[in-house]
Amino acid sequence: MKFPRGRRLTRRSEFATVRTEGKSWRGQFLALGWLRQPPLTDGPFRVGIITTKRLGGAVTRVRVRRKIRGILQKTGEEVAGGVWLVLIAQSRAAEASSAQLEKEWRWLLRKTGLGIPSPPPAP
Repeated sequence: MKFPRGRRLTRRSEFATVRTEGKSWRGQFLALGWLRQPPLTDGPFRVGIITTKRLGGAVTRVRVRRKIRGILQKTGEEVAGGVWLVLIAQSRAAEASSAQLEKEWRWLLRKTGLGIPSPPPAP
């Protein structure tokens, strides 16, 4: 399933803005670039996924993108709004399982402070 167009980064200029003005953090399987947008554009996060030919053929790249989109759909509520994200799949992501990618995604959210803290359990 595709993300709605309003939730995706689609223009080259948007990717370039995240790269030049934003910050980044790199993991074992994924690299995350992010840029917090001004309060006027506060809303859901927007994301762009990059899978380069270093991953492998077209089938491998599409498989990795599907895994990443599935993880984003599953954990989307945990991401702060008003943020542009660029996820770059590293070469090791081709061999990674969905569970490994999800674990790293959650780790990147914690490291960058982009996750919404979960409420404490009720007594």
